Amino acid sequence: MNRNNFRDMRDKWIEVDLDAIGHNLEEVRRNLNPGVRLMAVVKSNAYGLGAVAVAQELARLGVDMFGVTFLSEALELRNAGCREDILIFSPLSQEEYVLALQAGMIVTIGSETNLVHVEQAAEMVGRKARVHLKMDTGLGRFGLLPEEALAVARRAYSSPFCDLEGVYTHFAEGGKGNFTASQFDIFQTVVRKMEDQGITVPFRHCCGSSSFLRHPEMQLDMVRIGTLLWGQLPAGVTSPKIKLRDVFACKARIVEVRHLKKGSYLGYYRTYRLKRDSRVAVIPVGLADGLGVEAIPRPSGWMDLFKLGVKLLASFLNLDAGALRAEIHGQPVKIRGKVFMQFCLVELSPQVEAQAGDVAHLPVKRTLASLSLPRFYLRGRSPIEPGHLPEPD
Repeated sequence: MNRNNFRDMRDKWIEVDLDAIGHNLEEVRRNLNPGVRLMAVVKSNAYGLGAVAVAQELARLGVDMFGVTFLSEALELRNAGCREDILIFSPLSQEEYVLALQAGMIVTIGSETNLVHVEQAAEMVGRKARVHLKMDTGLGRFGLLPEEALAVARRAYSSPFCDLEGVYTHFAEGGKGNFTASQFDIFQTVVRKMEDQGITVPFRHCCGSSSFLRHPEMQLDMVRIGTLLWGQLPAGVTSPKIKLRDVFACKARIVEVRHLKKGSYLGYYRTYRLKRDSRVAVIPVGLADGLGVEAIPRPSGWMDLFKLGVKLLASFLNLDAGALRAEIHGQPVKIRGKVFMQFCLVELSPQVEAQAGDVAHLPVKRTLASLSLPRFYLRGRSPIEPGHLPEPD
């Protein structure tokens, strides 16, 4: 395939570094307490990386279990040949419980109704259901309230249709502050009451990536790790004890480099004006690909609100601090003007030599990257399957 045809077919793509995933997994393992098992959370298409390929790599590296939110995510893994244990976090309908049990999934019970549906599904399928109880200790999403958890646990433990293998909860603040300690105490209190009544389960788990780092004493029997495996510290967490490598890169080939005069406007609504004669690279990545798109949740406090306000103001005033930054030949460059639906404009600094066909690294977030962008999985900086994208030059 010649270069021109290659550019027509692969003008933009995402690279996933499997070596980096392996490195991050080992860093997580290095911080596990003795005997604690690791669940790799690959929900939401492995946070945008591609659930099947990532799960296959993690299975090769010996993770203990996978966690997903929905039945469809679990079936995708199973249909791709994943034989490892998979826990589905979300409660299901009775029909979905039937499909889950037929595929050998571990399911969540978050209410007495869930338990009834699981028992009925298990009787229909003709096999015991492997179940984990989910407790709501303060997140408010779903789960058994502390005052009802013991009765449901007792019924599930004695049910001829269930194997009660785990009990878990989710922290509301990622391990921060007194509320996390309160949730942990509530969870532990209910678990102790279960044990006092002879109800023992192999797996108690409550730690995600953030609480795993903040509270080693809360690791219990298993931890649920997603974000750390992809090379990112959770929001608000700084940790000298874990060294991560980024696994994700969105890349594209420059379509054209233009020479524009000082005072030229860039983009719709003329939101940026060149301050000097400049070379401007046109790159075929835009809003439709996830560039310049932000998921902005309600600020969690005044400091969060202040940071958001400063960021938006800097962007509005065209300050360099508010500019999106790309990278070309290892040099940082600034994205100027409003991002188009399928393109963006980059002002090249004087030291950056670039031409059409050269590769740019774009600041697209993993979870917002378009599913239409092809994912290529690299090991040793080489593709792991024939026909995959060669390393860009």
